[in-house]
Amino acid sequence: MSAAAAMPALFTRPVLVTVGGHFGAAFAALCMPPFYAYILQANFSSQSLALAGWYFTLPTLAAAIANPLWGRLADRIGRRASLVRAHAGLCLSFVLTGLARTPLEFALGLTLQGLLGGTFSASNAFLAEQVPASRLATLLGLMQGSARTALFVGPALIGLLSGRADLLQLFLYLALFPAAASLILFFLPEPAANGGAAAADAAASGTAAAAAAVQAGAACGIGAATLYRLQALFTIGTVLSYPYFVIDLGSRLGIGAATAGLLFGLPHALFLLLAWPLGRTLRFANARASLARYAALTCASLLLQLCADNLAWLVAGRLLMGVGMTGANLAINSLAAATTVGAQAGRHFGRLEGANKWGAVGAGLLASVLVAPLGYAAPMWLGCALLGLLYLSMKWKTP
Repeated sequence: MSAAAAMPALFTRPVLVTVGGHFGAAFAALCMPPFYAYILQANFSSQSLALAGWYFTLPTLAAAIANPLWGRLADRIGRRASLVRAHAGLCLSFVLTGLARTPLEFALGLTLQGLLGGTFSASNAFLAEQVPASRLATLLGLMQGSARTALFVGPALIGLLSGRADLLQLFLYLALFPAAASLILFFLPEPAANGGAAAADAAASGTAAAAAAVQAGAACGIGAATLYRLQALFTIGTVLSYPYFVIDLGSRLGIGAATAGLLFGLPHALFLLLAWPLGRTLRFANARASLARYAALTCASLLLQLCADNLAWLVAGRLLMGVGMTGANLAINSLAAATTVGAQAGRHFGRLEGANKWGAVGAGLLASVLVAPLGYAAPMWLGCALLGLLYLSMKWKTP
């Protein structure tokens, strides 16, 4: 089959609606966290400003708890119904957040975003019904790309509005994005079988899909349970460097906050440039070895940043980190696609996203514990060690 003939099978209307809906939900969810301290200062008592850091953790912690449970429900009620629920839950939580009148109500709204949302894992499970496993990894990379695009575009636009609008009430307008996605998905015609997992389930009650997933899992040489642990470990290793990155550069190298902010975003921006060319080199058979190599590259990038004594070496470290993080995430996507069983896609992606969220929560807590006795660079040293451990553990088992 030619590439031109294959494109319609991949980018069907349900797929496009799912990816577009996720971008809208990600835009709404990711554009506001950098402004929580501003919202607390402008709308509530000044004493609540000290709690700003905890407000970042609330949605992530709630999502870590809820995503595996929502994934199981998706396998029972259907993936599209679960995706509609996720968008509707996110819409409701945004409305409640926008109506908050106390710091406690604001915290409750943010917690509900994590508990009632889960659009990323729900979208991935729905996509697993639409395309075969061999094409699913491409869409998973596209989903991550949409989230990273929203991560850059959203805060920039909200920053322009910060002096002209009540950011707390802006949550009410952001609720329109998941509301629209929920309605469009609800009224979307039932897609025809397209040769993916759904077609296999319909033909043989899930047996063919399960057999295909087992074969793919054997090809990649890794099981789903191991993948969840690798996802959590890689997340901890990378996210450990996030919370104190700006202040570490200021104290260690005298770099200003504006420059440090640009350096922080550099690896994430590279994802948008490198995802397509790096993704074309990944297959089920080499995804496991690729994860080991890219984890080692990310480890080396952190070490380079820790040893850098000037801006040029620091930029080199951030660029290297962008390559490593992009390749590792794409390898995880390939492994996730290879270990997907059609009848259990919701549970699979719920657990995978849960591992990612728990990793982020663990990284935040570890970073907070380490900086007081050991300094701002300590979390990055631990992240470097964990990524090195990830590489060694996989190298021992990788042919």
